[in-house]
Amino acid sequence: MSAEFRDRILIIDDEPGIVAGLEALLGDEWEIRTAGTGRDGMRVFAEFSPDVVLLDIQLPDILGIELLHQFKMYAENTAVIMMSAHGTFERVVESMRLGAETFLQKPFEYETLQLTLQQVRRMLTTQRELMALRRTEPKDVERLPGISPAITQLNQIIAQISRAPSPVLIEGESGTGKGVLARMIHNRSPRARAPFVDLNCAGLSKELLESELFGHERGAFTNAMQTKQGLFEIAADGTLFLDEIGEMELTVQARLLKALEEKRFRRVGGIRDLRADFRLIAATNRDLLQEVNAGRFRGDLYYRLNVVRIRMPPLRERLEDVPILVQAMLPALAKDIGRPAPKLSPRATKKLSAYAWPGNVRELRNVLERALLTLDGNEIRSEDLMLESAASSVASASAALMPSEEWEVRPLDDLIADYIEAAVKAMDGNVRKAARQLQISPSTLYARLKKKP
Repeated sequence: MSAEFRDRILIIDDEPGIVAGLEALLGDEWEIRTAGTGRDGMRVFAEFSPDVVLLDIQLPDILGIELLHQFKMYAENTAVIMMSAHGTFERVVESMRLGAETFLQKPFEYETLQLTLQQVRRMLTTQRELMALRRTEPKDVERLPGISPAITQLNQIIAQISRAPSPVLIEGESGTGKGVLARMIHNRSPRARAPFVDLNCAGLSKELLESELFGHERGAFTNAMQTKQGLFEIAADGTLFLDEIGEMELTVQARLLKALEEKRFRRVGGIRDLRADFRLIAATNRDLLQEVNAGRFRGDLYYRLNVVRIRMPPLRERLEDVPILVQAMLPALAKDIGRPAPKLSPRATKKLSAYAWPGNVRELRNVLERALLTLDGNEIRSEDLMLESAASSVASASAALMPSEEWEVRPLDDLIADYIEAAVKAMDGNVRKAARQLQISPSTLYARLKKKP
């Protein structure tokens, strides 16, 4: 077995002869790091992430008992074996109280140390087997609520891909529920008992994004006062969900690709490779292939992510699902507010099912929450639902432009001008907001307005 995959042991002792002897005895079976002081021990512990620590109580700068307390706070599952030539009953009791596995009185026989380490290894193996067993027993009951063909097909796809380790790329507009879908894939996967870690990449600088993903070593940059684990480490054996991955800076994309390809990475400022064992789910509201062609997204990363690609449909394409979504959301929303879940009147249901939902499922949730906060009775009526006027006003303008029996052919520029005027009016004269609704730039909208006679 290569050294990288051996269990790791840290020896902290200020007697060079003892350290050298332990290295010689254990070097064939363990990956070893050593430290001669408490401060060096803390530094190496943070960098090395050992499975086991052999810790002398009497160190020149810090008592081993204090280090034991720090180690157990930092990594509870690390096994610590205390050593001392002057062990007292009180020290033994204190060590065990703070979480030490056992206490070895110096000088000790090699057979005694081997027996102790074998017991610790069996404990570590049992912990790992239990974790693996739990990951093979996920609850496979979650489904996206809905009866539309798009959601029915999506539920079938989730069942097919959840157990695979392949990366997943989720595409869709903002507010469609990409994060909910990512967590559902995780919950139905063999990694369900391991962490689900998510990060929105939008708005993060290159330095902050690297620190969040890869972690950093103490002193790696200004204000890096201590070693920090990154999300790659925190998501070990689980799922890492990166939302808005299209916003990621190109150099960070390169490091992410390397971690995915080689299953290893280094913290910022680090020199030691760490294993990257997680499933990546990425989401974007952009057309990543178009971003690749424009040079804003790496093609090699795109094709690595594009093993399984899922499109989350906007709510306007599955309006038949709205009543089902409402029934799924209302009980939880009402519980959060502290009131019984109300019913929805037929007119209210019809109103919700006829709306375009530019903000998708997120907007539906907000509309229901607002109605619950102001509701007096036990039924949500049509007038209790405060929908954004913009979408309905622009939709009305669109309807007015559609052919009717009295309709006559008009120049296209006139029709566009009327539609733009209706959009700006619906936004109370706010041109920038109208431009966002029309999905054009404000400068283009200003130019169109100037052309209107």
